[in-house]
Amino acid sequence: MRPEPTRQLGGLQLEIVANLFVVMLAGLAIVAVVVVGQSARLVESEALERLRMGARFIERMPGEIHRLADLAPVARAQTPASVGGKFRVFDERGRELGLGPPVPGAGEEFAELFVAARGAPEVVERGGIPLGDVVLVLRLSRPTGELGFLVGVAGREQLMARLVPLLWSGAWVLAIAAVVFVAFGAYLLRRRIVLPIRALSDGTRRIAAGDLGAKIAVTDANELSDLAGRFNKMADSLAREHTALKRAHESLTRSERLATVGQLAAGLAHEVGNPIAAILGYAEVTLRDREQLSPKTREMAMRIRDEALRIKGLVRELLDLSRSDAIRPSRHEAKALLSQVARRVRAQPLLEGIALDVSSEEDLPDLDVDARRVEQVLVNLIENAAHAVRSRSDRRIELRARRAHLHVRVRRKEDLSDNTFVTQREPDAVAMEVIDNGPGIEPDVLPQVFDPFFTTKEPGDGTGLGLSNAHRLAELLGGRLEAESEPGRTCFRLVLPYADTHGDHDPAPNPHHR
Repeated sequence: MRPEPTRQLGGLQLEIVANLFVVMLAGLAIVAVVVVGQSARLVESEALERLRMGARFIERMPGEIHRLADLAPVARAQTPASVGGKFRVFDERGRELGLGPPVPGAGEEFAELFVAARGAPEVVERGGIPLGDVVLVLRLSRPTGELGFLVGVAGREQLMARLVPLLWSGAWVLAIAAVVFVAFGAYLLRRRIVLPIRALSDGTRRIAAGDLGAKIAVTDANELSDLAGRFNKMADSLAREHTALKRAHESLTRSERLATVGQLAAGLAHEVGNPIAAILGYAEVTLRDREQLSPKTREMAMRIRDEALRIKGLVRELLDLSRSDAIRPSRHEAKALLSQVARRVRAQPLLEGIALDVSSEEDLPDLDVDARRVEQVLVNLIENAAHAVRSRSDRRIELRARRAHLHVRVRRKEDLSDNTFVTQREPDAVAMEVIDNGPGIEPDVLPQVFDPFFTTKEPGDGTGLGLSNAHRLAELLGGRLEAESEPGRTCFRLVLPYADTHGDHDPAPNPHHR
């Protein structure tokens, strides 16, 4: 079983802290060696200076001390605290004085130093590390003509007594620095690395679980914050792609339903058309002698004719939905198409009292489309808009043409935002919009408006095939039909690609595509 992400991150934090601690210990060991060495040299240098000062004091001792034998007891009598060490006097042959008769062999340990001191004012021997005795040898000459040596020794115990307090002080400083380093490093590690990585892990887990709205807070300007920002962009892109895939699936499902309806219509058209034609014929024959008919019979015959005509219209719409008529594209201006459609529908009684405005962006590229089919779609949309606004006093429909993006499947306005990759591309299509100020379409109803036989009109006012057929025609034209709505505003948008002006674009869609 794989560990939870939190445990993994906790283990990562512990591992990094442990590694930092090991590195810190290695650094402290190096620092400690350097500190001990420098402290030992400092203590040796200080001890040597004290020995030199003590030697000068003994050498210049006041009084009538002319003989080395008289100077030796005075030197031995000095305390280490006053002169920096223990001093002894030796004669020229290396025998120690001041202990009665000269003791032969007592100065053998300093023999090499005595030899060196014969040619130099002083000779120093350091103990090194670990600390050893510091020895100072001075050549002496007395008024009596005697030659000898004054030897001062600062012992190891004396040096260690001065070194240990320094080492303890350094140890405390290093220990405090180590604690501060580990604590502050762990804090920074958790705040700047572990928590952002944990947020990324949680966000990834949420996206893997299907929550494509997962976002990570971006606070600082560093690499992990940049990674969080890119994660958020990735999540947005995944959400858009998921929406586009969902819309594409809905479109495919709708196309499959349309194909089923087309097959059904093709099978029923002939069977239903002939009886309906017969019924209409009988009704017309009956109404020829209307003067001889009773009022009730005449009314029934007229109703039979009207209902038969209604069924005939429904059959015609079913046939239009099932046919794959050839698309005959030619070059057209979007504004000219809108103006032509507006002139055609203005005279209809359905648009009486409705303000119909036409607007267009300047310098729109031409469209390579079948004008008859485009007009068929737009007329259907305008008639639906007219039905939607008839309950308002300020009835208004706007026809508008503008630049748009074709190769992004969107059905709602929130699918496109100012900061998406869509708006960063050059437009490749023209959108012809039919906008009304009606009550709007309910959000739960909007995804179904292109389904066959779905309608929000009153029974008898619509069949639910108009928008389905318009959607099919939009796809045959190489574009798409989309809808967006909110209270007080509904927009149906026919998006069609630019005309191929260079001859290197994709070929026109198959006119027999179903």
